Amino acid sequence: MDWAALHAAKEIFRRNKTLTLVSHTDGQVWAGKVYFAEHEGDLYVALEQGRNFRNIKANPHVFFVIEHGVPDRFIQGEGVAEILGDIAERPERHLIFRNAFELVAFAKAFPGVQVVRIRPTKLYISDFTGDWKPRAEVTVDEQVREAFRTVLNTPRPLWKRYFQAVRAFSFTVTLISVVLGALLSPARDWALLVATLLGALLLHAGVNVLSDYMDYRRGADRWTVLGSSRVLVDGLLTPRQVLLFGAALLTLGGLIGLTLAWLRGWPVLWLGLVGVVIGVSYTAPPLGLKYRALGDAAVFLAFGPLMALGAFYVQAQQLAWAPVLAAVPPGLLTVGVLHGNNFRDVEEDRQSGYVTVAQLLGSHGSSVYYLFLVVGAYAVTLALMEAGVLPWWCLLTALSLPLAWRNVQIAFRPMRVAFTFLDLLTAQLHFVFGLLVVVGVAVGVR
Repeated sequence: MDWAALHAAKEIFRRNKTLTLVSHTDGQVWAGKVYFAEHEGDLYVALEQGRNFRNIKANPHVFFVIEHGVPDRFIQGEGVAEILGDIAERPERHLIFRNAFELVAFAKAFPGVQVVRIRPTKLYISDFTGDWKPRAEVTVDEQVREAFRTVLNTPRPLWKRYFQAVRAFSFTVTLISVVLGALLSPARDWALLVATLLGALLLHAGVNVLSDYMDYRRGADRWTVLGSSRVLVDGLLTPRQVLLFGAALLTLGGLIGLTLAWLRGWPVLWLGLVGVVIGVSYTAPPLGLKYRALGDAAVFLAFGPLMALGAFYVQAQQLAWAPVLAAVPPGLLTVGVLHGNNFRDVEEDRQSGYVTVAQLLGSHGSSVYYLFLVVGAYAVTLALMEAGVLPWWCLLTALSLPLAWRNVQIAFRPMRVAFTFLDLLTAQLHFVFGLLVVVGVAVGVR
């Protein structure tokens, strides 16, 4: 057995999420890119009911190519395809979603997408990333299949699954608010800032994890929903693991908060408790703010003014309006991140029986609301500079306008909202905008 070739094949499977599928029947040849995932040597693909699908129904013998655009390491293969059924009904869909979560939007938009299993019979493996070696030809017999099931079977490490559960891409909202609040203080202790940031990030992560758990237990987190971490719906972690992980994160964050309250004053504790209660009540009963069209207000308060004011108090040991007001512009964009998610998932939310602002406003209203949030962030920034709350260096935020314009254009094209992940694009805008505000404050108040 050519172990070097098989290890190279496994690495190619791991590093790619699409393959070119070639089918043929009665002289009709068709090729197309499809999402795939490898599991124990078999390839699972998501296929719309087009030319490839019709060819496979008539002739299951297929060819495929897996490559990343540069001919240095790739696979050409032959195999036998089996149509397993509609992606909405087949558990194997989660294998593909784990490898390419963006497929969910495609599968939602085009009903009838099928899961197809390809059992390779021949693999032609080319690997020119190290020493020059001739193409390896591997006949996929039972011995090779056993190797893929055992020696080459490398599930995702547990730490990566836990890391996926915290949705780290959203941490920028905490980072910006905490740093902004601290910088507005007349004096700064960098060790306290690091401790504040660590505690806030742990609490944020815990709220994210528990939110996924509550949504899943409630039945609101299904395979069609893109806003969660997907560790539960795709079977990467068990509900018990997620619940314990969320509780552990909140406990660690709470201990840091208690330490800061003991060092700097009990208002730190009360501000932190209010933020945690809002965050946990976002999905947890009896309030379930997310399900009552109160999620936008909750996210704005918890990850905007409250967090900035808490970071300010840790530094200055006093309350003030400046950090509260300064947190409004990035807070509006934080709501924009949430709204981008709710705008895309409005139908799933309706089916789950709960209400969001996006659902109440409808498609056009949601577009206008998104415009209000984005324009409001820039308008409030200008007003705060005029009032002397923010330095004029915060005009640097104008550098983020191209990103804002891109997002607004997408928001007014509802079909693009699903496929372009407006929530992730808004998170990108929030980070760039917030970073520019932080830089402006850092330069302006030193």
